[in-house]
Amino acid sequence: MSGFFTLDDFNLSGKSVLVRVDINSPIDPESGRILDDTRMRRAMDTLKDLDDSKVAIMAHQSRPGKKDFTPLGGHAEHLSYLLRKDVRYVDDLFGSKAREAISRMKKGDVLLLENTRFYSEEVALKGKPLEVQEKTHIVRNLSPFFDYYVNDAFAAAHRAQATLIGFARKLPSIAGKLMEREIVGLSRALEGERPRIAVLGGAKFDDSIEIARNMLENGIADKVLTTGAVANMFLYSTGKALGEPSESFLLENGSSESLVKKAR
Repeated sequence: MSGFFTLDDFNLSGKSVLVRVDINSPIDPESGRILDDTRMRRAMDTLKDLDDSKVAIMAHQSRPGKKDFTPLGGHAEHLSYLLRKDVRYVDDLFGSKAREAISRMKKGDVLLLENTRFYSEEVALKGKPLEVQEKTHIVRNLSPFFDYYVNDAFAAAHRAQATLIGFARKLPSIAGKLMEREIVGLSRALEGERPRIAVLGGAKFDDSIEIARNMLENGIADKVLTTGAVANMFLYSTGKALGEPSESFLLENGSSESLVKKAR
């Protein structure tokens, strides 16, 4: 028993399936061209496994205020290339346009709905409990159209947002292939011998600070090593001079006095 449902537990052929993925990708702000499709490729196992279902995909790109906060039309084109089948882009998430497109889906169809973070509930209610998320318009409007909900957005799974947790009690909820692999891998790591060392890196230093705090305070890890922008944030918090490019990056990507205090 894995403790959660996987795609292998159900026959989803012909079923309407709502899939949340994380295909947030680096984008050229001038041309809109996707520069790295790694996350899209990681979603392929799940999407290909649902080849005989009626699939609507929810995803986000960046966040409000960023230069790469864009509609998902280009993502649909690239997913079409990777899947070798048409992925129709719908510039709506839960309104009448999206609901009509979903209701007309046939077996084998794939839709990509609009950037979830274009909608206030996804952003403004971040961190609110499940009881709040499941009452959002996003969840209430989309739930009746689907038989199952699949979460394959592992990279965003730490966030309490409507499209990530709001469907958990509204629809039978399943871990996608990527989510399944990551959970199994993490479980093995957390059940291993001590000492445990976690490595955090990347550009989202605000999230990493909270993750590091949680790991250390709850005994999940004995030590946390940092790299990339996360490491720079911790160095910056101690007064280290990083040079203008690195310090500008931190300031442009959400560094604030409160974050500096947390890092200390």
